[in-house]
Amino acid sequence: MIEILPIKELSGKVEAPPSKSYTHRALFLALLSEGKTKIENPLVCTDTIATLNAVKDFGAKGNWEFVESDGKIRPALIDAIESGTTARISIAISALANGESIIDGRGSLRRRPMKPLLRALGDLGIRTESRGTLPVKVFGGKIKKNYVKIKGSISSQFITALLLLGAKVGLTIEVLDEIVSKPYLNMTLKALKWANVKVERESSVFHVYEGIKSKSFSIPGDYSSASFFLAAGAIFGKVRVENLDRDDVQADKAIVELLREFGANVKVRKNYVEVEKNELVGQEIDCKDFPDLFPILTVLGTYSKGKTVLKAKHLRYKESDRIRNMALNLAKMGAKVKELNNGLLIEGGKLKDAILDPQGDHRVAMALTIAALGAKGKSTILNERCVEKSYPSFFDDLKSLGALK
Repeated sequence: MIEILPIKELSGKVEAPPSKSYTHRALFLALLSEGKTKIENPLVCTDTIATLNAVKDFGAKGNWEFVESDGKIRPALIDAIESGTTARISIAISALANGESIIDGRGSLRRRPMKPLLRALGDLGIRTESRGTLPVKVFGGKIKKNYVKIKGSISSQFITALLLLGAKVGLTIEVLDEIVSKPYLNMTLKALKWANVKVERESSVFHVYEGIKSKSFSIPGDYSSASFFLAAGAIFGKVRVENLDRDDVQADKAIVELLREFGANVKVRKNYVEVEKNELVGQEIDCKDFPDLFPILTVLGTYSKGKTVLKAKHLRYKESDRIRNMALNLAKMGAKVKELNNGLLIEGGKLKDAILDPQGDHRVAMALTIAALGAKGKSTILNERCVEKSYPSFFDDLKSLGALK
């Protein structure tokens, strides 16, 4: 656990860590490509460690500087730890292995849904065994079709997994319903382009052409991780986050415009974003395209005048039920929150100290830490090490801004 004392002001600059999402994609694409792929500036965290281990278990050699592969996939026993991206892409890639692979994980990952992806693999002629969650057995071999349908309303990771599979065998993917987290698909398409994979898109249909050749990936800074400190600047002072590409397609780049809508002073330059405190006003926001911003947007709502409504039904299937998790913890701090079927209603007000349990959810832990900086009294965050899932240096960076003295 870690104790958080209230602060008067937060100011300074930090560097955004590398993008977790791009690191996952780069490592898997390097596995699928024949030859040696250079990986520049990867994020090293619990989730990406799971992916690097999976890449090596599937038959590649590598470390945080390069991956060398013959392009062939071996049957493997994959421990995705608690990384949904690792698990879902590994399930799809296992279809290429001539034999039985088992993909498993730990904690909340064992409760997250896998059925849409398993049905899609079945339609391609690949047999799987599962109750719809991990563990999953995949009996890989020959892909018997080049066309598949998939639901997009639960997770965009299912589509990403099939897009990467298509880079190896050629595949047309039709998405049957609304796609959640659409910008994450744009990140996948950008990564595929880096790996010289041709993809044509016609509305909800993706034509992926066989052929992949990756030579190097340079991982940009992560807007998801940066969002916590950008929001802290809006609430408590003035914070600059460097190593952020203003032209990137990351989903959580939405935080920049959302902070403006709340009322913060925001400055964007080519390689950094700077946010300064101002009076914040509650907003109504649909988080379907940027679900990872939900926890910190909830905190912004508590520090804003009036009401904030956040819609995010599919967030009940993340590392935790993030809607309930944030509601319970903020209520402990005296916040006025109401859990809705598809989100959360927050009324701005003053917070008090509390013992806060993020339930092992890294993004909830970081959001609650920012919330506690303005609470009256000393708050305690339980199991704070869960932030290592995506942002191992979070508390060090927070300290560099003048907190946690």
